[in-house]
Amino acid sequence: MFITSKVIAALMGASMVNAHMIMSSPTPYSKDSLNNSPLAADGSDFPCKLRDNAFEAPSTETIIAIGESHPLSFVGSATHGGGSCQISLTTDLKPSKSSEWKVIKSFEGGCPANVDGNMSGGPDVTDPYSFNFTIPDGISAGKYTLAWTWFNRIGNREMYMNCAPITVSGGSSKRSPEELERRAASFPPMFVANVNGCTTPESVDIRFPQPGDIVEYDGEPTNLAKEGSEACTGTATFGGSGDTASSSSSSGSDSGSSSSGSASPASSSVPAESASTAPASVSAAPVPEATPSSSPAETEPEPEPISSSAAAPAPVTTSSSSDSGSASSSSSGALTGNCSTEGQWNCISGTSFQRCSSGTWSVAQQMSTGTQCNAGQSAELVVTASRKARHVSSMRFRNRAFGAHHAHALS
Repeated sequence: MFITSKVIAALMGASMVNAHMIMSSPTPYSKDSLNNSPLAADGSDFPCKLRDNAFEAPSTETIIAIGESHPLSFVGSATHGGGSCQISLTTDLKPSKSSEWKVIKSFEGGCPANVDGNMSGGPDVTDPYSFNFTIPDGISAGKYTLAWTWFNRIGNREMYMNCAPITVSGGSSKRSPEELERRAASFPPMFVANVNGCTTPESVDIRFPQPGDIVEYDGEPTNLAKEGSEACTGTATFGGSGDTASSSSSSGSDSGSSSSGSASPASSSVPAESASTAPASVSAAPVPEATPSSSPAETEPEPEPISSSAAAPAPVTTSSSSDSGSASSSSSGALTGNCSTEGQWNCISGTSFQRCSSGTWSVAQQMSTGTQCNAGQSAELVVTASRKARHVSSMRFRNRAFGAHHAHALS
C-alpha cells in the first residue's frame, strides 16, 4: 500500500508537470513541438526554450497594428497560484542571451490565472482567464520576436517563457516625432530571474523592478508583494539585455534601481489602454523617483487616466457609498469588515487603495510613487501619474538615452 501511494503521487506529479501553461495566442514558434515546462534552472535554454527547431515559424503569421489590442491566451491547468507576467519585444528574430528585450506590458498578479493553486483539467484545457496587450507608439513597423514570461506564485522557483514571431504594421499616432523617439528609448528591460542566480520569493505576486508604462493588476491585493520589496535575491549572472547586474531591485515605484535585467529606466509616458480580463483589472503607470537633472524645464501635457474600461466611472466618495455592506471606516479612511460587491475598488484619498475580496475589504496598500487614484469606490481603479513626476522622469530618461548605447535597440 505504501508503494502504491508513492506511485500514485508520482503519476499525479507527472500529470501536473505536463499540464503547465503554454501560450496559445500569439501563436508561438515551433508550436507543434513546444513543450510547456519552465526554462532550465541553469539558464541553458534561455531565451525562448532554445532547442534545434526553436525558431520554426508557425503556418499562420501574427500581424498586429500599432495601437491595436491583441489577445493573450493560454492552455494548460498547472497555474501554480498565478503570479506575474510580462510581454516583451526584441528585433532579433533568433534571440540569444545577448538580445535586448523591451517590456511593453506587465501583469502583476493573476497571470496566467487568478486562482489559489492549480485548475482542474490537463495540458489541453483552455485557460478561462483572458488578457490582452497593445503594441504602443514608439515601436516601429517590422518583424519582431514577442516573449511572454511568467514567474509563478506557488511552487518551485521557476521562469516560464514562450516566444512568438509577430509582424507589427503601421498605425495612426497623435504623438510628435520627438515624443515617439523618446518613447522608443524608454521601454524598460525584461525581468529575468530563477535561471540566473537571482531567485524570486514564494507565495507572493512579485512587483517588477521596472514594469514599464502599462501595468495590469489581476490578482488578489493580499497576494501582491509589499511596496519596496525585492523582486529577487542573489546575484544575477545575466539579464534581459545581456548585462550582469545585482539584485538590488525594488518595487515598480522605484523603477530607476537596478534589476536582474539592466539599469535601463522605466518609461515616462502614460498611454491609456483597455484591459479585457476575466477578473476586475486596472492599468497603472508607475513612475520612477526623481533624480537631479541639468536639462532645461519642459512643458508636459496632462496625463491621461488609466483604467480597465474605455470610460472611467464617476468617483464615489467613501462616506456616501452604500456598497460597503457592514464595513466601517478606520481612522485612516480605509474600510474594514464585510463588503457586498466582489472586486469593488476603494481609493483612499488618492494615496492608497484596497479591494473587496471574498466578501471582505483587503488591507489598504500605498499607491506607487508618482501616481494617484481617483478617491472613492468604483468598479475600476483609475490611476494617473502626476504632472511633476512625468516631467522629471522624462528629463531623466532623455539624459540616460544620450549616454546609452544598445546594439539591438528597438527603432
